[in-house]
Amino acid sequence: MPAQIWTISQTDDGNAVYVRPDGSELVLPVYVSEGDVQTILVELTHIMAPRPMIYELFLGTVEALHGRLVRVEIYDVRGGSYLCRAVFMQQGKEISLESRPSDILCLAARVECPVLVCDTLLAHSGVPLSQVSSKTAKEVVTGDTPVLSEMLKGELRIALENEEYERAALLRDRLAEMARGE
Repeated sequence: MPAQIWTISQTDDGNAVYVRPDGSELVLPVYVSEGDVQTILVELTHIMAPRPMIYELFLGTVEALHGRLVRVEIYDVRGGSYLCRAVFMQQGKEISLESRPSDILCLAARVECPVLVCDTLLAHSGVPLSQVSSKTAKEVVTGDTPVLSEMLKGELRIALENEEYERAALLRDRLAEMARGE
């Protein structure tokens, strides 16, 4: 089932990235570390990190080999962990690589490629929308969350301290857009 990152929140069980299949009343919670949450938020906002992230190296390597990421899949669960893969195309051939859930979500946010969720997995592990915050991924990305705003302010301070003025300008502009509600 085609899906997208719907929202990110802190729960009693940790940081959850909720993946929502199109038109579904269920969401799939994917628990990730605090660092992974920060990376996913950075990728969703398209603000460049001060130094290249490992995902940029990986995707650059794939591109140099004339490939491209076409989708990521969350297809099963084993031992309490989701089984996931990143699917690439290279010279007309599909190549699947197993991955951690947090990594495929970072890749999907970076490239804006489809996230596919197995319908039986969703039926087994999905959570009703009514049990999750009503914030959508768009609201998370546009800054209706203090987590994103504070993270961007911290990144702006670091960029200014390191005299990375081009990055600082991007961060300043993003914070201004968020303040205007864009």
